Formats: sequence, C-alpha cells, structure tokens
Amino acid sequence: MALSALNVLSGVAAAAAGLAGEKVSKDGKIPGLDLAAIVPALLGKSGGAAGVLGGALASVAKTGTLNSSKLGDLAGLAGLAGSLFSFGKAETTKKASGGIEGLAQAIVGNSGSGAALGSIASLASTLVGSGGKKEQTSVASELGKTLSSKFGISFDGGSTALKALDKVTGNDTKGDLFKAILKGLS
Repeated sequence: MALSALNVLSGVAAAAAGLAGEKVSKDGKIPGLDLAAIVPALLGKSGGAAGVLGGALASVAKTGTLNSSKLGDLAGLAGLAGSLFSFGKAETTKKASGGIEGLAQAIVGNSGSGAALGSIASLASTLVGSGGKKEQTSVASELGKTLSSKFGISFDGGSTALKALDKVTGNDTKGDLFKAILKGLS
C-alpha cells in the first residue's frame, strides 16, 4: 500500500505540473515539484532532505525519478507516503469515462514510471486547455474531490502538512495546484 501511496503522490505532482502547462520528462522528473522535499514537508518536518530520510531522499532529490530501477531505494520514502493517505473501498479498477474522472483513474493506476507520469501530466494539460489560474485551481480542486469520492483516497496530512508544504512549494502555480489537489482530498 505504501508504494501505491507514493505512486498516488507522484501522480498528483505530475497532474499539478500538467495543469500548470509543464511536461514531465521521459525519466519521470516532475518539473518544480521535488518529492524529496515535499514528503517531509507533508509530514510537518522542515529542513528538506538532510537527515530526514537519508539515502532514499538523497536518491530521489538527485534523480527525481520513480521508475522501477529506483524503487528499491525508495522504501523509506514509500513508507512515509503511505502514512499520508487512506485508501477506501471504492472501486479503483473500473474504466473511467474521461475528463477529471479519467485523470483521477490515471493517478490511481499510476505505476510511477516516467511514461505514466508524463501521460498524467499530458492528460491534465489537455483537460485544463488554455484556462487561466482560476480554471487551473478549479480543476485541481475537483481532481482532489474526485480522487476522494470516486476512488476512496483521502489525505491524512491535514492542515499542518499543508502549511508545511508552503516551505518547499512556495507560491508558484505548480505548488498552488499541488496544494489544491491535496486540499480536495482532505
């Protein structure tokens, strides 16, 4: 379940990048959203990667990848991600019809590979089209609510973790969209 939580978190990050009009590269690097800094912040720990998760975080900070060759290095990170999410009994294998629900399904079924993350970012980018910041935030919030209501995923980090996020994501568009999705899961 912890690895699934990490995949959901990486999928949410990729969706936020896509909503902001960014592309995720083939190696899975999510521009502007460093999971190595985000996960400790979500847990209310400041100070970034240093001394929080040791080698696992250092590895992700350097590569930004979540592909299968790195999964062994991510055990600690996956465990922490697992503590952030609850997974309900909602059906997660059904075919989604498209739109926000289709994007949510892609996040739920995310393997963590660069191709999967790139696909999520692409879906998100297409969904928001050329909408402005208000449209982006609205879609991000709806995505979080859909992940929660249709797929039974909820965010256990609460407001403390969201406040901690401000230290690492700042107020750029991607960070705001990432937070909007997580708020929708709360």
